[in-house]
Amino acid sequence: MTAVDVRPARNRSGARTGARSGARRERADATRALLLRTAERLFAERGLSEVSNRQIVEAAGQANNSALAYHVGTRDDLLRAISASHSEPIVRHTREMLDAARGAREPREHVACMVLPYVRHLASLGNPGWCARFTAQVATDPVVRSGPMHAPEMEPLLAEANAALAEHAPALPPEVAAVRRDTARLAVLHTCAEQERAAAATGTPADWELVGTALTDGLTGLLLAPSGAR
Repeated sequence: MTAVDVRPARNRSGARTGARSGARRERADATRALLLRTAERLFAERGLSEVSNRQIVEAAGQANNSALAYHVGTRDDLLRAISASHSEPIVRHTREMLDAARGAREPREHVACMVLPYVRHLASLGNPGWCARFTAQVATDPVVRSGPMHAPEMEPLLAEANAALAEHAPALPPEVAAVRRDTARLAVLHTCAEQERAAAATGTPADWELVGTALTDGLTGLLLAPSGAR
């Protein structure tokens, strides 16, 4: 009788322990997500250098000042985690567009593969959003831009899109082509950041489809224009 009675008690105890452990993990995940969203918002609104870990913790309503270090890690870990929260859908959409555009004769389709996945991701975030302003700051900050803040899996996709576009482009000196690619990258980042800022300030959502079309058209012209360099 004793052995038969004890076993269900142990099972019940184990189930309760597992339930408590699962609930703790859920709370920890929710707290981490809240800290990431709060940090992204503050960085977008104030700038990377103007926001301390303490300010993030306080704005997230956490009583423990070490909550950020516990749930996320270092400052670099925080920036990397925010970037990673956006990179997966952008990479997936880029891959889908590249598959559809492979072999296309219209160069604009290859440019769109490098523009629209990011712009459409921003559209999916609603208003106000903070991703574009955060991303623009990370990409141009002299301290953090050299760190692993981008998705490594995006590199071969961009290389494929650039290679496909090069088949339609005029022969350009390598240094000219590099300047144009960098100009295109900054045009996307800062145009989207400004659109996001204006939308947050006015409460009127940005017309992201228009933004994506305008950027794709403009950058197609930029990347394919003949060079005046000697």
